Amino acid sequence: MTKQRYHKLDPCQDQYSDYYIIEPCTTSNGMEIKLKDLKINMENAEAAFSSLGTVAGSSSVVMLAKVGKYTISVYASGRMMVKEDKTTKSKKKEIDILAQKILRALETHDAIIRGKQ
Repeated sequence: MTKQRYHKLDPCQDQYSDYYIIEPCTTSNGMEIKLKDLKINMENAEAAFSSLGTVAGSSSVVMLAKVGKYTISVYASGRMMVKEDKTTKSKKKEIDILAQKILRALETHDAIIRGKQ
């Protein structure tokens, strides 16, 4: 498993200073976005992801959404599993851009729970 920690270059413009992008294994067609010390309010996250794409289904624990070419499983714990079709494989930079877009939408819709709870 490859784990890389990302820090935003300009913390004044983006209040999310830490999240991880994890590539579970080299043969996988997916990656994980893991929020550090943040959880997700699933009720509000549904509105956030609806503004970015389509929500296929959700519960208080997990939600399945489609954003562009990505299928995303979103967990209340702050994990997001990102997959795309088997014919392509995203680079970490593309997932980093997607993560920033998602985090802005989650913040806009008050779906971020700060601190450990």
